[in-house]
Amino acid sequence: MPKMMPWIVRGFVGLATFAVLAVATLYAASEAVIRWPQAKAPVSLAAAQDSGAGARGARIAKVYGCHDCHGADLTGRLFFDEMPLARIAGPNLTLAMAHQSNADLARAIRTGVAADGRPLWIMPSDAFSRLSDPETADLIAYLRTFPAKGGPQPGKQLGPVGRIGALIGKFKSAPAMLQAKRQAAPVDLGPEHALGRRLTRACMECHGLDLKGRPEIKAPDLTIAGAYDPGDFERLLRTGVAAGGRRLGLMSETAPGRFNAFSHEEIMALHGYLKARAETAS
Repeated sequence: MPKMMPWIVRGFVGLATFAVLAVATLYAASEAVIRWPQAKAPVSLAAAQDSGAGARGARIAKVYGCHDCHGADLTGRLFFDEMPLARIAGPNLTLAMAHQSNADLARAIRTGVAADGRPLWIMPSDAFSRLSDPETADLIAYLRTFPAKGGPQPGKQLGPVGRIGALIGKFKSAPAMLQAKRQAAPVDLGPEHALGRRLTRACMECHGLDLKGRPEIKAPDLTIAGAYDPGDFERLLRTGVAAGGRRLGLMSETAPGRFNAFSHEEIMALHGYLKARAETAS
């Protein structure tokens, strides 16, 4: 046995060395994917000047969930803490905006590329890309009403599962997601449902640009909404309580804070479109 000990030790050293090299390789490769510079699309955006821009922008920020990730005062907050996947805080936008132009902000919002060319992660730019120029200008006008304060939030931390997911394409950056789904869109059901179809932009972050669902976050195809009567549908959006008094996970958590910004007429238009879409699909 004593003669075997050097070989056993060498074996353990070899395994340990291999493990260290594997971890280092995983880290380096995933860092390259996470930080690989992106092309910065040219942006030309006229600043919103009228007195109602901030109020319109506040409504957009509420419906699209800006404060869910960046906090009530936009100084950032930890919104995802699921190691070994990731630990992610929304950055302090009040500090970031202080040295960024409106074009920089518009590019980050709608293309998922930061001012320095980094790809953004966990940024729903695929949904925000559907905002018009005037809507984006209104949103930026609202964001700029918040003065710079507080300190920076910690950078995103990816665990081993998150890094492997990034390497194999299971988890994509905002620009990659936008590129992969650029042509996707909800089916056009004609002028009768034009308003409802436009309102589905608020659903796209979770249910996809074509509303066919995102299995990775257990968000279903919105044909399911066709089974709701108008009253149950409005209650779901306003309170998060589904038909039969059920709770629906992320939908029940986020709906009241976002969709109470919709009027009754808008909710009925959205329901009408989703019901017609479900009937068309069946």
